[in-house]
Amino acid sequence: MSKNKVEVIIGGNIYALRGDESQDHIHKVATLINQKIKSIQQANVRTSLNTSKVYMLTALNIANEYIKIEEELAAYTKELEKCSAENLALKDKIREMTLEITEAKNKIISTNGYPKKNDNKNRGR
Repeated sequence: MSKNKVEVIIGGNIYALRGDESQDHIHKVATLINQKIKSIQQANVRTSLNTSKVYMLTALNIANEYIKIEEELAAYTKELEKCSAENLALKDKIREMTLEITEAKNKIISTNGYPKKNDNKNRGR
């Protein structure tokens, strides 16, 4: 896949970025980083953090969110595996019950003979 080259502004600086993702995706990433930087700057207005500290806090916050999302994904994956196992068990149970019903029908038919569908002569008329 060809690399896309995009110029973005992050933290007031222009960066020429290259990536395999679409230009739109790269812009979304840059926008997210800008939003995180602004959020940290606004939260620390009184302490006037220098640029490198703001960028470090931004990286830490994004890494923290990433790890939380990975943990959530792992939990959802585990839950999905559990549901899939339960689903397979239920399908097996349905097969067993279908077999039991078929065997019961065959037993009834073999002991009583085939029931006639239009045998309504002796039924309430």
